[in-house]
Amino acid sequence: MTWKTYEHPLEERVRVYLRIEALLDQLNHAAEQVSSDNYPLFFGGLFNLLDLLDRTDTRADLIKDLERRESKLMAYFNHPAVDQRRLQDIHGELRSVLQALCEGHKFGYTLRDHRLLGNVRQRMGIMGGQCHHELPDLQFWLQKPAVDRVTDTRAWLEQLTVLRDALSMEMTMLREQTEFKDLVAENGSWQGNEEKLSLLRLRIPAELAVYPLISGHRQRYNIRFMQADNTERVAHSGPVPFQLARCI
Repeated sequence: MTWKTYEHPLEERVRVYLRIEALLDQLNHAAEQVSSDNYPLFFGGLFNLLDLLDRTDTRADLIKDLERRESKLMAYFNHPAVDQRRLQDIHGELRSVLQALCEGHKFGYTLRDHRLLGNVRQRMGIMGGQCHHELPDLQFWLQKPAVDRVTDTRAWLEQLTVLRDALSMEMTMLREQTEFKDLVAENGSWQGNEEKLSLLRLRIPAELAVYPLISGHRQRYNIRFMQADNTERVAHSGPVPFQLARCI
């Protein structure tokens, strides 16, 4: 069966993680094809990410979360039902990421002092302020050979490698700790009471023209399925089969 997948954070820390993850994905795709037509996609995503990192203590949150993951992993060492070699590989990767986090600088700190990036970032907040005639150094950069522009964008994103690796490990372990369970939302709605959840993951059969509206917090949440083929936001009143994974 083909599924459409949705995710909803139930605490602010995970909400920030999901935003950073989405921005990093956007940047990785945009970095390979920055041109005079689509450069705002790359630079806008980069500056949004730097602004988000300035407003949050993501580095400290990741250290705390990954240390918590490590303590849980340690409980499975010498467990007869666990693949010990695989467990050791995961633990070694986790230790490497944690060491890089603890020894590293503030995420993207060198990007904040880059002259070209600083000039473009200053003008991005002005409507139309990043137009070519406003920034001759940007115009010069955009007319460099494509291979040189890609080299530059990759070098800039290299400054975010520690963030990318740490976030990828945390989100992978968060998502894979629990399996999807088959459920049916009678009358198009579902309510749940749990203990300290961080993330909800939903799968809905692709042939169903519905999407979920989710609200709640770590211990209580509500899912309401809406009609996707309606121009207005109208609740779906029939049963909806779906799968749900509750991540801690």
